[in-house]
Amino acid sequence: MRSLKSIVAVAVSLCCVNAYATDNNAELEARIAKLENNAAPSQFKNSQVSLYGSIRPTLSYLDDSQDETWDVRDALSRVGIKASTEFADGWTAIAQGEWSVDIANSGNFGKARQAYAAIASPYGQVGIGKQRPAQYTLVAEYVDIFNHGNSPYAYDHESPFFVDNFVTYQLVTGDFTWMAGAQFDGDKGDDATDMVNLGVGYDIDQLHIGLGYVTQNTVDSNNIEGDDSTFGGVVAYTFSNDLYLAVSYQDKQYNFDAGSMNKDRSGSTLDTALAYPIFDDYKIKLGYFQFKDGIDGETSADYDGFNTTLEWNPLDNVRVHLEYLDKSYDHQENDHAITIGFRYDFNLTWQG
Repeated sequence: MRSLKSIVAVAVSLCCVNAYATDNNAELEARIAKLENNAAPSQFKNSQVSLYGSIRPTLSYLDDSQDETWDVRDALSRVGIKASTEFADGWTAIAQGEWSVDIANSGNFGKARQAYAAIASPYGQVGIGKQRPAQYTLVAEYVDIFNHGNSPYAYDHESPFFVDNFVTYQLVTGDFTWMAGAQFDGDKGDDATDMVNLGVGYDIDQLHIGLGYVTQNTVDSNNIEGDDSTFGGVVAYTFSNDLYLAVSYQDKQYNFDAGSMNKDRSGSTLDTALAYPIFDDYKIKLGYFQFKDGIDGETSADYDGFNTTLEWNPLDNVRVHLEYLDKSYDHQENDHAITIGFRYDFNLTWQG
């Protein structure tokens, strides 16, 4: 039988072990609490996040200078995410990324359409990154109503849809929207800005009027450096019977530094768009377009044409269309296309 002294020693040892374990547990819990406190807090408070996309496959019968053929194409499918957080009264941080989905070929995903961050405040919004320019947002978007990757058909030839290395400013005052943007692309082009785009839009009731000015560095097909400037505008109106009509025109001046040779030229773009509901869930769209590059002779890419579209919208985010497109070139073979296409849009939004 153990002595009293041995029993006391064992009891003391057990107490020490338990105390040590208790201290360890307390220390572990303290470390966990500290890590939790140091972890980044949830950023969903006062925030909104949207996951959106538009999938737009088409099947076309093409009759052009190359051949007569059928082809699966893509009408600019895309997937994007946009997040915003209000961090002070009237001040919001914004981030957006949008990438194309190439249904026409291997289904590649990843070519960036937009990638920027911005701060919106009562004094306007400033953004940095790849963004829409004012020339599209305030002018071309109002004639871009057709289900085609080359719409608007005249504006598409040379004018900007997205601009990388772009700094923008936007301010809304009453019925007016003011926009300005400048491209800063390192050692390319000028040492300072490589492109400047200014624009103003006026919206009241069903009327939109937009004006835009673009000046940018450019290089022609012979690697001659120069610059071009574009002044354009659009008028769009929705009538009481839901008839929509829009007309956009741009004057473009090309200036190239070619020494004693005069390489300057003047071109223009014209896009018109009309949309009218004819039955429940059905709409007809018509367009006429004209592009002039100011080049004389056989190398000119001048063209004009028209398109007509029958569109079925069984739901707001579902669209099926049948389009006929006719493009007539001054010095090339004409293009004709019959296209049937499907479009599915989605937008999932979470708010905290």
